[in-house]
Amino acid sequence: MRTMRTVGRRLRPSPAAVEVQHGRGPGSRGDVIFAGPLPPAPTGIATYDRAVLDGLDRIGFADRMRMDVVWPVDTQDAGRFPGYHLGVFQLGNNVEFHLEIYRAAYLTSALVVLHDLALDDFVRGLKAAGEPLGYMAAREAARLRRELTDPDVLRNDPLREPWCAHVVRRARGVIVHSEFGRRYLEGFGCRTPVFVVPHPAIEAPDAFDQLAPRAGELRAGLGDPSFLVVAPGDMNEAKRFDALAQAVAGLGEGTHVAIVGRRIEGYAVEPVVEAARAGRRVSVHADVSDADFLAWLAAADAVVDLRFPHRGEVSGSLSRAMQAGKPAVVSATGTYLDVPDDAVLRVAPGPTDPAELMRVLVRLRDDPGLRGQVGAAAAAHVAHLRETEATARGYERAITDTLALVRDPARKAMAIWGKALVDAGITEEMVAEGYGMEYARALGSFQPGPEVPAHRRNVEGSP
Repeated sequence: MRTMRTVGRRLRPSPAAVEVQHGRGPGSRGDVIFAGPLPPAPTGIATYDRAVLDGLDRIGFADRMRMDVVWPVDTQDAGRFPGYHLGVFQLGNNVEFHLEIYRAAYLTSALVVLHDLALDDFVRGLKAAGEPLGYMAAREAARLRRELTDPDVLRNDPLREPWCAHVVRRARGVIVHSEFGRRYLEGFGCRTPVFVVPHPAIEAPDAFDQLAPRAGELRAGLGDPSFLVVAPGDMNEAKRFDALAQAVAGLGEGTHVAIVGRRIEGYAVEPVVEAARAGRRVSVHADVSDADFLAWLAAADAVVDLRFPHRGEVSGSLSRAMQAGKPAVVSATGTYLDVPDDAVLRVAPGPTDPAELMRVLVRLRDDPGLRGQVGAAAAAHVAHLRETEATARGYERAITDTLALVRDPARKAMAIWGKALVDAGITEEMVAEGYGMEYARALGSFQPGPEVPAHRRNVEGSP
C-alpha cells in the first residue's frame, strides 16, 4: 500500500492534450467492416442485413463513413479484419452461417449484433467442431449463470446460461433489438455498452397490397375459410404447434390454421398436428417461396407467433405480420413484452395452454373490430419505425459511438492501469481516496487526432 501511495504522488501533471494518429492495418479499405449473411442465404438474418444496409444507404451513412461489407466470410478473410478500426458482426445460432463471423469478432474491435441472446446451439456446435472459442464461451457461461435471477429468464432453459457472455465481454459494443436484451446482458454483469436498435421493417410499404391476388388464391385453395389463422416462420418446437392444433380443434369448422415456413432439421410438425386430431382444419406449407410466405401473411385474418422456450430473439415473422396489419397472438415473455400493448394479444408465458389460446382466438374470430384495431396499431408501429429510419439511425449511432471508444487513445492504457490496480489489491474505496487517480487523469487528457481524408485512407489501406 505504501508503494502505491508513493507511485501516485510521484506522477506529474500531464500535458493539456496529446494528439494521436491512428494507423491502419494491411487489407483495410475503410474504417468499418460489416460481416453477416446476405440474400439468398437461407436465413432470416440475411433479409435483416439487407434491410439494415438499405436503410443506411437511405440516410446517407455511406457519404459520412466508408464501410466495407463482406459475405460470405471464409478463413482467408481473417487477415483483413484487424486492418479495420471496427467490425460490425451479425451473430446468430447457426454454426454454418456464423462460425467465421464469430472468429472475426475476436480479431478486431467488434460491435456485435445478437440475433439470439441464447447462443446455446452455436456454442455447442463450436465445441463439437473442436473450436477453442466454444470451450471458452461455455466456461464463462457456466461461471456467470448464478448472476441471472429474472424469473422470466429462468423459465426458459436456453437463457439460463449466458452463452453470449464471452463474445460480449470481448466486444466494444453490442446491438440488441429490445430492452429485454439490454436487461438480460446487464443481468449477468455485462459492462460493454449496449445499444437497443429496433428490428427493421423488412418489406416495402406496398409489398402486401401487391400480393392480394395470390393471397386470394391461397385462401380459395383451403375452401375459403371464414377465419384463417397463419403460424409463420421456422418450424420448431418453440412455436408450440401442439397447443395451436389443440386450440383450433375447438374453434368450429369455419376456422383453418395454416403453418407456413421453413423446415428445421430434427423437428417434424405433421406428427404434432396428427396427435391433436385437428383433421383438415390444420395444413402445413413447408419451404414455400418468399413471395408465397408473404402472401400467406396477407391472406391471414390473424397470426399466431408463440415462443417457449424463448431464446431472446425478436421475430422477423412477427415484424412482417405487424407490417401487414395483422392481429397477432404472442407469448407474454422476453422480447414479446417490449412490443406495444395495443399492437398484439398475449397469452401466458411458458408452455402454452390450448384453452387460453382458444379463448383469445375466439375473441378475434368473433370481433372483426378487435382484429382491425390491433392490426392497425401493429401496422402503425412498424410504419413509424420505417418512416423515422429508426433502425438505420440506431446503427449509425452505435457505430459512431463505438468507433469513438475504439479511437480513444487512453482506452487501452486506462484498462491496463485499472487491471494493475486490481492486481495490486487496490479497492474501489481506495480509488475513491485517490490512489492511482493522477495517472488516470493524465490519460484522460489524451485526445484523438484529426481524421485522415477518405481518399488517403483507401490508398494507404489497399492490400
